[in-house]
Amino acid sequence: MAKKKHGTEEAEKLEPAENGAEAGRKDTKPSAGQKIKNAFVKSWHKVRDWFVGAGRTVKGWFVKKKLAEEEVGPDGMRTILPNYNLTKKERFFRFCRSQSGWLFVLPAVILLCIFTLYPIGNAFVRAFMENYTPMNKRHPYDGWGFENFVRVLKGDTGMGGANFLQCLLNTFTITMISVPVSILLALLIAVALNSIKRVQKAYQTILFLPYLTNALAMGAVFATFFQIIGTRTEINEGVANLGLINDILGWFKIPPVDWLNPNMHAWGSGTVKFYWASYLAVIIYEVWSGLPFKILILFSALQSVNKQYYDAARIDGASRSKILWKITAPLISPMLSYLFITGIMGGMKQYSAIVGLFGPQMGMDYNMGTMVGYIYQYIDKGQTGYAFAGSLLLFLVIMAITGISNLISRKRVTYT
Repeated sequence: MAKKKHGTEEAEKLEPAENGAEAGRKDTKPSAGQKIKNAFVKSWHKVRDWFVGAGRTVKGWFVKKKLAEEEVGPDGMRTILPNYNLTKKERFFRFCRSQSGWLFVLPAVILLCIFTLYPIGNAFVRAFMENYTPMNKRHPYDGWGFENFVRVLKGDTGMGGANFLQCLLNTFTITMISVPVSILLALLIAVALNSIKRVQKAYQTILFLPYLTNALAMGAVFATFFQIIGTRTEINEGVANLGLINDILGWFKIPPVDWLNPNMHAWGSGTVKFYWASYLAVIIYEVWSGLPFKILILFSALQSVNKQYYDAARIDGASRSKILWKITAPLISPMLSYLFITGIMGGMKQYSAIVGLFGPQMGMDYNMGTMVGYIYQYIDKGQTGYAFAGSLLLFLVIMAITGISNLISRKRVTYT
């Protein structure tokens, strides 16, 4: 009995220590560096396994396999016999027949490689070529380095015209304001359309018309709404054409604003300024032109929402605003996230609207230029090295914004 008791006491002494060690191991969390290392190792194993599997597949094409053939006997019975004597040509054609599905997507893959993958790779390589001049066949560039990126970011290209940081500020400001506002308005209009049954199709057609109109034509029309035609003396005498927007402001005794002259209403000093009046004109245009597509997508999403949620909310006495923000918005949150991400990507590449409103110079000496306008400017001047550097920087900015949006959507978007 004593020995048994002694053994029990030893076990009881050991158990707390072991439990404490296990608890310590459970409580410890991997550091940020360890998480990055684990993610890198996991990705490396996936890439390695993929290459190993691809190598085995390619090797199998040229190695004789135990393939089968059918033989019909005198009694009509089919017998499957192994065949070891297929030539490489027969094995190749058999493989092509088994992979015939790829032939349907081959034209799209070829076009994707020519017009998307090759330009991206070409821009990535030539962005690092210093003083790249494609017209000089003997000596097209001086060497490899980051000189193009440094000059683009500093605005020291020696060519004048658009400034990269100014173009980035213009594009980012217009996009980050117009996209959320247009999605919000599209949601409200789609909800209103969903409750109108009789003239629903007619309203859908009317609201979708701007999406079918050319962007440059819409920009020219909007320019007439905002543009002041006349001298300062004619404006003071009241004989100048102030535009539709200024006429509306005149009803409220607000003085006319020269919306399409960026330097007249600018905040800040130096090379980078905030042109608030011109930004407002572009934002109004972007919101109006982007509404049709967003309304169509959100209206389609509303059709798939189960009406029982609304009935239960009305029974509980929920108001319309609560139904909208607590039921409708969460249920169609995947579509809202899709519109936000694609809107950001499209907004960062806007160009036609600025040209339609401000002309090919995008304001006065490119002060209302966008990122795409910045790239086109240096392509026209033959300085493609700066254009490649600017396009690569634009690609990184879009990827960063898209990554942040995806991280936020993982926590906010609910998939039902």
